[in-house]
Amino acid sequence: MARVYQVPQHAFIWLITGSLLASIPQMMNGPVWIAAVVLFLQCWRVLVQRGRLRMPGRVLRISVLATAVGLTLYSYGTLFGPDAGITLLVCAFNLKLLEMNKMRDAYVVIVLNYFVLATVLIVRQDFLISLYVFVVLFFVTAALIGINQPEANIRARSQLRYAAALVAQAFPLMIFLFVVVPRVAPLWEMKSDQKKAKTGMSDSMAPGEVAELSRSAELAFRVQFIGEAAPKPERYWRGLTYSWYDGRRWSQALPQNISASDVVAYPSRFKPRWYSDLERSAAGPQYQYRIILEPTSREWLYAMTTPFIEQNNIGVVSDYRLISASPVTDSLSYTVKSYTRMPRGIDAPRWEKEFNLRLPAEGNPRSRAQAREWRAQAGSDDQYIARVMRMFRQQKFFYTLTPPPLGPDQVDDFLFRTRAGFCEHYASSFAVMMRAAGIPARIVAGYQGGEENPLGTHLLVRQYDAHAWVEVWLPESGWVEMDPTAMVAPERIESGLEQALQSQGSEFASAFNEAIGVSRLPILKQLASAMDYIEFNWASIVLGYDGMTQTELLKKWLGEVSPLRIALLIAAGIGIIGLFFAVLLLWRGRRPSLEWWQKEYWRLHSALRKRGVEIPDHPAPGRLVELVSAQAPAAAEALKQWRECYEGVAYRANSANLNGMNKTNSFDKQSLKRFRRIALRNIS
Repeated sequence: MARVYQVPQHAFIWLITGSLLASIPQMMNGPVWIAAVVLFLQCWRVLVQRGRLRMPGRVLRISVLATAVGLTLYSYGTLFGPDAGITLLVCAFNLKLLEMNKMRDAYVVIVLNYFVLATVLIVRQDFLISLYVFVVLFFVTAALIGINQPEANIRARSQLRYAAALVAQAFPLMIFLFVVVPRVAPLWEMKSDQKKAKTGMSDSMAPGEVAELSRSAELAFRVQFIGEAAPKPERYWRGLTYSWYDGRRWSQALPQNISASDVVAYPSRFKPRWYSDLERSAAGPQYQYRIILEPTSREWLYAMTTPFIEQNNIGVVSDYRLISASPVTDSLSYTVKSYTRMPRGIDAPRWEKEFNLRLPAEGNPRSRAQAREWRAQAGSDDQYIARVMRMFRQQKFFYTLTPPPLGPDQVDDFLFRTRAGFCEHYASSFAVMMRAAGIPARIVAGYQGGEENPLGTHLLVRQYDAHAWVEVWLPESGWVEMDPTAMVAPERIESGLEQALQSQGSEFASAFNEAIGVSRLPILKQLASAMDYIEFNWASIVLGYDGMTQTELLKKWLGEVSPLRIALLIAAGIGIIGLFFAVLLLWRGRRPSLEWWQKEYWRLHSALRKRGVEIPDHPAPGRLVELVSAQAPAAAEALKQWRECYEGVAYRANSANLNGMNKTNSFDKQSLKRFRRIALRNIS
């Protein structure tokens, strides 16, 4: 029978702790069975270490591995891809704990531990999870140090101290390489299902769907204004436009003869004519801001109206919204400049106006008849729009998260019967009334407002800030934003969703209160604000450090950015950091190394001088006690006990060093500290 490698107990503590902590995030994100497999294997290894069980044989190990492979195939339908691969890696890594027959196996376990720890960052990179990974890194490094110290009398906590020293020494180099190593796209792309968005806007909208979304307090994105901040009434964060209406649902669509490439411009790569014309006509108040968007697994981005951007792989659509060239699976930072009051689309193409006039052949007869009658009575489109808006403001309409169900003719049912709805009800009915009167109209969906973080200079836009409004096309003004919801609940625009619902009555606000729950408690809001401030800066400084930011920084340092100059910078930086630590180690190596009991002597010496006791620079312990006792008799007894304990410790330590058995006695250490404190208390 092969001899089993026994991991030193002081190292095994950190090895098993690091293994478990590295596996926990994947246990929480993966299928339920992975937690059972990991805990089973870890418990077995602990019992082996304690001598309660034997190492499993090859048949049992193969059976466990086959079970893990089968369960992975059952859970994911494949053995390929990041999610299935990570699950198999975690299982194989924990199974390797039961195969440590040699010291080399222990090294393999630790290396696998580092790999498993790195997979945590594939799914999430926020501050808390990064801090968690950093802490677990200490434990794994302590295990690496411990397996190279087979002595039985070594304390486990001393390895944490060495691990902290190693990580601290690597930290400057890590930061330097993070800043200067070129940020190039990987040769592969890992798309994890765990990154899929749980909530967010959809590419279509029906009455009730935005209200359901507004029951969530999840973060949608953060906004930081650069310079002057836009006033609250202009904080409309548009993400989608719905132009197609089938009588129930609004959807994003284009005419069959128009392709997406005709209406999308990527300013960093090419600028079609319509975008160049838009740039030339840019005028009026402008606001520059930075958005940090949470993962959505969607292409659409959010910005205020008429956005301009010069960022790779972000496009501007002719309906004045932004899109990403690929789905947003990680936090995305982008900077936008918006002209919120400039005329837009005065020369809109004919197809765009005609497409935004279409209605189903049948449905909502009362609304259509009312629209035709009012338009015939109005002297202009502006007067007709004003009359429809007055209807929402003057008649008894209600703003609620729990609207009653609607019949087949949804707009008729809402306008003439229920009169209670959320923003999509008002936007949908208003757009239908516009189209029925011959005015092009489309619905814009996104978010409105945002909560200011009291600790920072940014806004938090949450899912309950979801909103829908309308754009109408007028010959002399182009596309103009209209918000019929503001006629019913103006507090929604100025103060947010909660105030708007409360203004409608307590029964309308109850749904929001239930959705937000205890997160509205003052102490929890303060903690959330502090944590959000940290997360925002982490996302801005670390996660937002992309290739464009790096290029701008390197241009300031190097002038011209070239592979040769970057290579020289990296070499010089590594050399300077290495030289600094070499000098530091040489300097520390020349200093005498003190034992803990010698440090205790100098603590007493320093404290006595601070209290005005006259003593030489380097007196022997006995002489020190005599001098102090003569000047402070009240401390004589405690100092006598301190000297006896000190001399005993010093004698035993010297004897142990000669015999190669240096061992610290915690009782002696505590006794010396106690006698020192008693003596100092008796010295005025």
